[in-house]
Amino acid sequence: MQSAASVTFPILGALVERASRRAGSRMVAYDDVGRAIGESGSWVRKFLGRHAVRLDADTYLAIRAAYDRECARIEAEAELERARFFALGGRLDAMASSEAKPRRMAASSTVTGAGTTSAVVASEMAEMVGEDRQ
Repeated sequence: MQSAASVTFPILGALVERASRRAGSRMVAYDDVGRAIGESGSWVRKFLGRHAVRLDADTYLAIRAAYDRECARIEAEAELERARFFALGGRLDAMASSEAKPRRMAASSTVTGAGTTSAVVASEMAEMVGEDRQ
């Protein structure tokens, strides 16, 4: 059986990590998370530092609620990005497929051992070969 503290530790750590990336400072993140759960930044630091602090039921529930809100926010952001991607996807695919064919064909003609050479290249090569033979 796990204790409430061992269950809460990774959740609170994830909240602080996310807030740290957003704020750019770990100390500010401790304070932000502390305000969100009704505790001080010092309490959050002590808890994550495995110091002796009391984890009340209301604090645990506040941490869970903050974590659930953060997860919902992340999922909403991901859904919005997914919708934006698919909204642009059709046009980008059409443009990419029409532009990709000529580029691939041009690239394949420059590769050694490609099928046939163009008339311009063949005539230039013939002139060069003719000059070497004279």
